[in-house]
Amino acid sequence: MAWIEFDEDYVLAAMPSEMEAPYGTWITDPGKTGRLAEIVGSVLADFRTGLSANPNVAIDSASGTLPERCLQHALTIVFYHLGLEMGLSVNMSAQTAFINAETYLRQLYTSEAVVDGEAVGETPWYGPAADRPARTLA
Repeated sequence: MAWIEFDEDYVLAAMPSEMEAPYGTWITDPGKTGRLAEIVGSVLADFRTGLSANPNVAIDSASGTLPERCLQHALTIVFYHLGLEMGLSVNMSAQTAFINAETYLRQLYTSEAVVDGEAVGETPWYGPAADRPARTLA
């Protein structure tokens, strides 16, 4: 699984077109200097902390990176918070996407799911019951 640098430049390159003009106006306020970097850094830290809690994830040593599978969720959270700070209206679709991204993030903290597509994890067993290994509670 590839780990990608998740920073302000990455977010700006992925910014939805309908958000670009309002962002261009918003960022001219001197009080907003560095605010996008703060939001990105906070979201990055949340995802890396969640990933480090998962024993099935080998954390990349570069502190500013996220696995590809997390990027869309992280972007959704950044754009949602940025939109709120910019005073943009939030529609039901954006709200749903944010909730889904937050759910994904929180699952990283509590799950032992394999995030790395190349890693071997447990898979469902589709054989007949007689072929299944005995299950016991640990």
